[in-house]
Amino acid sequence: MKVIFLQDVKGQGKKDEIKEISDGYARNFLIPKGLVKLATEGSVKTVKNRKIVEEQEKDLAIAETKQLKSLLEEIILKFKLQINEGKAFHSISNQDIVDQLKNSHKIDLDKRKFVNFKNLNQIGLHYIVIKLGFGIEAKLKVEIQGV
Repeated sequence: MKVIFLQDVKGQGKKDEIKEISDGYARNFLIPKGLVKLATEGSVKTVKNRKIVEEQEKDLAIAETKQLKSLLEEIILKFKLQINEGKAFHSISNQDIVDQLKNSHKIDLDKRKFVNFKNLNQIGLHYIVIKLGFGIEAKLKVEIQGV
């Protein structure tokens, strides 16, 4: 019997997978529990169309993420720290960076996406790695100047 899995079933199949399984197992266990439905022509078409739409949405999201990466890598954020005798009185946190990106560049990021971030308290140019999703990482430049 050909069925479409409505959810993951361990050892049998994954959601939206179309598979041939034994009639008794399908009729006595999987169908009554609502784990599968019969694979008719219409339902198979519906599943295939849904997979195509999901793939297109994923491709669009990846393209948007790549665009965000290129945008972030062009930006140089500038901060000023008060320095006295070589020591900073303050440090720049990831929340400060997120706030400046939001206010000046209209980019909304989650501060938890920063990889191995430590507060910045040294003058100079710093590179911050940000995980954007889909395995894409961006390097943001942050320049700190002394006052």
